[in-house]
Amino acid sequence: MKTYTPNWNDPRVIRSATKALSWATQMLKEDTCSSWSSRHLDTRLGCLHNSLGCYLRNTLLTLHNSHYSMTQGYTKQYRLNLPGAAHIAQKIGINPTRRKIRTTIGLTLAKQQYGAQLIQGAFEYTEKNNRCYNELQNIRTDIRKHLFADYGYRFNYDIQNAYPSILLDYAQKNAKFRKPLTTLKQYALMPNLCRDNLARDLRVSYAVAKEIIIARVNGGSLRTQGAINSMLTRIQMYRLKHNTWFAQLTADVKRAWQGIARSQQRKNFNNRAKMNFYLTLENQVMRVIRSAFSKKNIDVFLEHDGWRAKDYIDPHVLELLVLNKTNCKIKLCVTVIDSNEA
Repeated sequence: MKTYTPNWNDPRVIRSATKALSWATQMLKEDTCSSWSSRHLDTRLGCLHNSLGCYLRNTLLTLHNSHYSMTQGYTKQYRLNLPGAAHIAQKIGINPTRRKIRTTIGLTLAKQQYGAQLIQGAFEYTEKNNRCYNELQNIRTDIRKHLFADYGYRFNYDIQNAYPSILLDYAQKNAKFRKPLTTLKQYALMPNLCRDNLARDLRVSYAVAKEIIIARVNGGSLRTQGAINSMLTRIQMYRLKHNTWFAQLTADVKRAWQGIARSQQRKNFNNRAKMNFYLTLENQVMRVIRSAFSKKNIDVFLEHDGWRAKDYIDPHVLELLVLNKTNCKIKLCVTVIDSNEA
């Protein structure tokens, strides 16, 4: 069978390869898998029945998990093929450093694609389900922080452990419980310790433990085809099902939502209703924050439960402002990206 070789002198090939490489290096990592549908890959890399699309997909992607389910909504998982990305980068005129190949390529192409928007600071958001979306939010954090810092957005604000913290605060203020939500409160206040302990008990990485807890707090199931199950081996899943702390966290989250449902005079919440309700609370917080920066004429970029700003406002001032305006108690973390680091 004849092997396809792209014509690197063809401008159309360069455009397609640049688009594909930009997406792959900004959205994928070589050591972490992520799920993507074939339809999405078709729009970003080209269709499999097209020779160039097939070449780009085979060169840039490494298939990590071939399992997918149309009915359950689970898609195949992929990682970035780093040697393939470096090869295509050289073909289109980018020579990445050996130590940070993906970051160098992704940052270079992101500046070409989004530089004008970052200079102007006029970010356009699409509002959906009480959240503001912008394409820049999809870029991997390690590239995104350098990208924004290079254009002056050096102050990275984040609501500490946003979902469980906001959920717990609302439940405690608006519902009555026979027993305190001790385990949920522990996780809201000390997320790193809880994730470390669970990682050690299950013998998984910190990152996997974090994803498991987040999935469970967000209504993730332990079913065979569930999102949590797909992260673990059979023995790890057995350990999780018999983990006392995880069972207590699950019970606290369930009781918190039952209390919120009573306060809203509802029988219960399904997962979609839970997420919509939480996003309404989160949006109230973000509107106050956005207004505070706007009044001081500080350019800011929203990132769901955080934001990047060109200038500094004391986080304690913002915490008090949110509490006064929304009655929601949050804890803010601020990271300053040094220009040398960026």
